[in-house]
Amino acid sequence: MGIVARPVHPSFAAEIEGVDLKADHGPQVAAAIEAALDTYAVVALRGQNLDDEQQMAFSEQLGELSRALNHGRQPGQQPRLRAELYDISNLDEDGAVLAEEDRRRTWREADKLWHTDRSFVAADTTYSLLTGRVVPPEGADTEFADMRAAWDALPEDMKRRIDGLQAEHSVWYSRALAAKTDFREDELNTFPPVPQPLVRTHPRTGRKSLVLASHAYRILGWPEDEGKGLLAELTAFATQARFVHAHKWTPGDLVIWDNRTTMHRGTSFDDKRWRRDMRRTTVQGPARHAMAAE
Repeated sequence: MGIVARPVHPSFAAEIEGVDLKADHGPQVAAAIEAALDTYAVVALRGQNLDDEQQMAFSEQLGELSRALNHGRQPGQQPRLRAELYDISNLDEDGAVLAEEDRRRTWREADKLWHTDRSFVAADTTYSLLTGRVVPPEGADTEFADMRAAWDALPEDMKRRIDGLQAEHSVWYSRALAAKTDFREDELNTFPPVPQPLVRTHPRTGRKSLVLASHAYRILGWPEDEGKGLLAELTAFATQARFVHAHKWTPGDLVIWDNRTTMHRGTSFDDKRWRRDMRRTTVQGPARHAMAAE
């Protein structure tokens, strides 16, 4: 196993070479990739061309698979993908580009906001793994922000001010920010707001990171306007160009990131013209290879 990580940004993000996950997705490979994630927070593996079963099998080495509700569908409308896969596409259940009036198109507008996957649930969400099955010929990059480097660069008085604070996160807040959406009661009941720390220490590396996302809408114990102002200030600081890396997709890519140390967002493309089929697995809890070693 000759896995090599090649940095693509001064503070984070790397491309990994020397591994074919179709042939080897066992615990040794998973441990090596998780070690790379400890250093780089985001890793890209080009040309993997994984199918659903292969993507899920490797993801399970990194933690327990979470299940996607894939909101935005009309009552009785079946999801395009199985529940272990998050549908990050502009396609309907027949594989055609979503109609302009399709509710799922509005729902996915929030993917263009800076966010952290599943910060609106209480589970310990760790890694996300996104595969590019069909990639538009232009646009549709994924941008990542290094929340460790952003924390390190904050003035000391700001660090003292925010360490120990909590923010409340809600997926409905971010969806309403992105586009006008009428949420049904059955949808609202699936994800009540949850608190998250504003500063988190990574359990494997001990490094501190900011915990921000478009899902965060208030600071607990603060007046609403002051809390929103602080969140906006920190987000603007953390998404400066010096902390951001953009992944330009090619078909077959697999990109993995640590949700505890990054934010990300999708960039625009002509989504009424070009098909985009991206499938994400997201895991929580300890990695299987780590549990096997205990």
